[in-house]
Amino acid sequence: MGRWDGSAGLALERKLVDEYRAGASQESLVVKYHVEWSKLRQVLRSHAIPIRNKSQQAFVGKYGMLPRIVSGLSDSKLYIIFAMFGDGLRPSTQTRRATHIIGIAAGKDRDFADKWISSFEQEYSVRPSLKVDGKNNIQASISSTDIWNDLHRYAVFGTRSWKFHDSTFQHLMSNKVSSATLGHGMKGFFDADGSVKYQVQRASRQVNVRSVNPIGLNQVSLFLRKMGLPHSVYEDSIAIFGRRNLVDYQRKIGFSIGRKNEALINMISTFHTK
Repeated sequence: MGRWDGSAGLALERKLVDEYRAGASQESLVVKYHVEWSKLRQVLRSHAIPIRNKSQQAFVGKYGMLPRIVSGLSDSKLYIIFAMFGDGLRPSTQTRRATHIIGIAAGKDRDFADKWISSFEQEYSVRPSLKVDGKNNIQASISSTDIWNDLHRYAVFGTRSWKFHDSTFQHLMSNKVSSATLGHGMKGFFDADGSVKYQVQRASRQVNVRSVNPIGLNQVSLFLRKMGLPHSVYEDSIAIFGRRNLVDYQRKIGFSIGRKNEALINMISTFHTK
């Protein structure tokens, strides 16, 4: 009787399947149980177990699990995407170098990095790493082909090319997506690239967001219009003026970054109301 026959064979198959599900690599199982590669894959396929690629196996080796991928655009996933539009670490074209790094450069704002990390953990059940290289260079990042592919179902990333795919944009503009959900995502973009500008001498008060990508800015402008937030669009920026509009911005979008949120509150308080 061969080692794969009878109850002993079934028990060996169960060990292989259970350990692979728990994160063991094919290589470690081949060595541990002295089985051929082809036989191991046959066993895994017979139990309908998806075979991990090298990148996935490396991810499991580091995090002990694959990320949870849920189809659709939740509040947390929208925040992740919008924040990467503004301060993403890597453009979509990095795949030419066979890398799948996902992350943000948060500058000096640790609370921005923490918000992005918590949104990421909520969405994918894995926690990106935090890197602090001086007080003005805080980064959060993770490498995963599965998450990379999930995010790219909806958007393209890059300083001059970021945008939602047309089908995703139309979905976000539809009645199927509430202004509250859209505002939660937009907070990520304003956290990344937004600023509060109060020029006392000119009595100018505004929330401003800048980008060298006119296509992306146009999408943001249309989202603001859907949310009922009047604004002005310039060649490389969008600005929101006026007490009522700024109060509505604070209520519908706002900032996760403490210093920006405080600046907005202080600026609004300078308006004289009758």
